[in-house]
This record gives sequence, C-alpha cells and structure tokens, in this order.
Amino acid sequence: MNRFLPDYNDPIVSILMLLGIMFIVATLSYAYSIYKQNKRAKELLDFVDNFSSKECLLDTNSLNYEESMKKPLFLLAHAYLKSGEYSKSINLYLYLLKHTKDEALLQHLAKAYLLAGFLKRSQGVYLEILSKKPRDIDSLYKLELIYEKLSDINSAKDALRVLKSQNQKVDRLLLHLEILEITKSYLSREKKFSLLVELLETKEPKWAVLRELFKLDAKEAFNYYDDSYFKELVDVLYMLNKENISFNIVQNYKNLTALYYLKGYIDTKETSDIFAINLIANAKSCGFDSGELGFIYICQNCKNRYPLFFSRCPNCHRAYKIKTEVTVGKKVKRGKTLQ
Repeated sequence: MNRFLPDYNDPIVSILMLLGIMFIVATLSYAYSIYKQNKRAKELLDFVDNFSSKECLLDTNSLNYEESMKKPLFLLAHAYLKSGEYSKSINLYLYLLKHTKDEALLQHLAKAYLLAGFLKRSQGVYLEILSKKPRDIDSLYKLELIYEKLSDINSAKDALRVLKSQNQKVDRLLLHLEILEITKSYLSREKKFSLLVELLETKEPKWAVLRELFKLDAKEAFNYYDDSYFKELVDVLYMLNKENISFNIVQNYKNLTALYYLKGYIDTKETSDIFAINLIANAKSCGFDSGELGFIYICQNCKNRYPLFFSRCPNCHRAYKIKTEVTVGKKVKRGKTLQ
C-alpha cells in the first residue's frame, strides 16, 4: 500500500504541507482582519453615539440611507459648514458616520465642532483620531489650538513638541504660548517683565516679546528698543501717553523722533521709514494739524485683513505672521468719557 502514498521524504509532501500552512495562515489573517474591521466599526458607532445632538436642526431619523446618498450628503454638509450653519453640518456628518463607518469623516466632524465653539466635543473627536493615527499633523495642530482656547497651556505645548519631533516649524507657536503663560499668570508686574526680558534674549521674533514689555512698563521697555522693530511696534508706540515715553531714548532714533513730532510731544522734525508718518508730519509743519494715523493688520499667510492686532491669525491660526499697514485719516475729536 506504501506505493500509493507519498513517502514523508518526498518533496511533494513538503510542498503540500507548506501550501496547507499558507492556507491556514491566510484564512486566520483574513478572519482576524474582518474581526478588527467589525470591532472598529462598532467602536466608531459607539463613539458617534456619544456626540448625537438634539440641538441640530435637521431631522435625519426618518431618512433611509442609500450608498448613492453619501457624496451628495457630504457635499451638503460641507456647504453648510462653509456658510456657517454648523448645527446642520454636524448633524449630517454624524448621520454619515453612523451609516458609512468612514473614519475620514471624523476630521470634518471635529472641524465643525471647533468652528461651532464646541471645544470639548471637538477635542474628544481629535483625540479619537489620534488614538488611531498618533502622528496625524492636522489633528495635532487643531488639538493644540483647542488646548490654548481652553487655557491648558501645558497640554498645548505637549502637542507642539510632538509636531516639532516631526520637523514641523512650531517655534513661533511655542513663543506665543510662553508669552501667554507669562502674561496671563498671577505673577507681579515686575516678575512678568523679568521673565519676558529672558524670552527677549533667547527667542524670535523679538518684536513680539517687546510688544508685551511695552504693555507692562513702557518707560522700562524703551531700554530694550531697537529701530529695526519700529514697523512692527508703530501702533503700540503711537498709542503711548506722553508720561510713559522715555524721551532721552527717543532722541536717539529717527523713527521715534518723527512719530512723536507728529503726536506733538516734541518739536524736532525727522524723516521716518513710513510714508504715512512723513505725510502727516509734513502737513503738520505747514500748519495743517488735522491728520492722524490708522492701522490695519494683515496676515501674511492667508492675506486676511483685520482692524485689531492679533498675535495669532483668527483665520489660519499662524502665530506672528502679521504685517501692520499704516494709514492716514482725519483726526477725530473725542468727547468726554461718560461716567
């Protein structure tokens, strides 16, 4: 009977055994992948259930889902997001997540919650994304922003350190957080000033730190002034009251001299690097003292324009990417402040 069965030393036996092992491994691997997929889908559904919201304005409970609806509903949700109807957008993203189990939609849901001001919900979604993709750059940036808004500076710094380990340029954001940490602390004015001076000596951009020094103690801050920062600081310097200005330092810098001649604080006329200042100063010297400076703040990254200074752009959230545009306006007579 042995002649009908292959011998165990026969190469065919080895090949059959190898094929059998490969088949078993492939079957187990496929079964495990199906199990993992189903488990992740269940976890996603359980997670989404935590974010179901009664305040949404669209009734999707009676809407029967079909696969052909996925793209139109996604585009509709995106359109609602762009138009500022965040509740409707959130509702549609939740509906799509429940029926498609597409984890890519979590990014859109987190962004919608962030724009709507639901910071804790947005934080929860971004943490869920990072639990699957710990090095996701966009989620880390958004999570850092949320931590900052929640005044959790240490957690925001941790997020930036992870980004820095991925060769992301986050030095300006780190400086922004360090300045916030100092200025919003309960330390004395003198201690805050001292800590900011330490930052001034080691961090860039220096003008960002110098702005805060002028807010804390303008007279003392003039000791750290340099004319190369004038264009970034012109609005702060222009708003200073006369008693807060160190005129012994002002006389050493032509830009400061020109600015405070325009304000009427000194009689020495000088030429500035900013055209608007020279224009009003020349008019003043000719007897027309009715002009004043105005300021518009432009983000050099997204090009949006704002009437108020920002250290971090409200639109693209870049730190210290601001350009101050100096404008000329007619002097407005300020009435007495109501008591």
